[in-house]
Amino acid sequence: MLEVTTCTVPTGIYVIGDNQVTISRPAHTVDLKAFAIGQTTVTNLQFLAFVSAGGYGDESLWTAMGWRWLASKGDTHPSFWSDERFNAPDQPVVGVSWYEADAFARWLARESGLPWRLPTEVEWEAAARGPDGDAPSPRVYNTAEMRVGSPWAVTRMGNVSWCGAGDMCGNVWEWCSTRWGRNWQTHEFRYPYHDDGRENLTVSDARIMRGGSWFDPRTEANPANRGRYLPGSRGSNIGFRLARST
Repeated sequence: MLEVTTCTVPTGIYVIGDNQVTISRPAHTVDLKAFAIGQTTVTNLQFLAFVSAGGYGDESLWTAMGWRWLASKGDTHPSFWSDERFNAPDQPVVGVSWYEADAFARWLARESGLPWRLPTEVEWEAAARGPDGDAPSPRVYNTAEMRVGSPWAVTRMGNVSWCGAGDMCGNVWEWCSTRWGRNWQTHEFRYPYHDDGRENLTVSDARIMRGGSWFDPRTEANPANRGRYLPGSRGSNIGFRLARST
């Protein structure tokens, strides 16, 4: 069985948003129930288990929109799967759409009997910043300024958040479950965060990404920054980590 090492985020009130970041206003607090989040992003080796198990051929693992997207692509693995810059076993899997990340989480939930899923954006931010709203440290972020030119191995952990999660800032953008809006230009689900349908997994809206990446400037790696992309989009700087309720 595929092992996913997790960090525990306890029940509590967490600082979310940043008044200095236009897209993340207003700063506010959220009351979250305890959950677990991956210590690292999902790696190529971990994602290989999904590929080998026939995940790309199992319609039951995909949302209706995701299955339609997959049919249009005809793919059986992520983009960059054969690119030596991105396919080391201990590198984050990249070139995965939101649909693929969601399908992987559904597959692992079925196989393990545990409620794996993508984190909500406020869970992601709470895991990155903690109750006091601090950024992960040391602030060694694999962003464009480092000139690494690719994601580094998840074992490197240039920065570690308060709960023990590695490289939440930089390295790769991480898909969250949360909706942004009907397209990437339309910002429909603004802060403060509340239960208004933004966690509906069945629609094809643009989805939130967090954390910045090796390709982007350090400003994008602010843990309060809200990135977004269409759910069928892929990139060599986009991956994901898992979460589950405890």
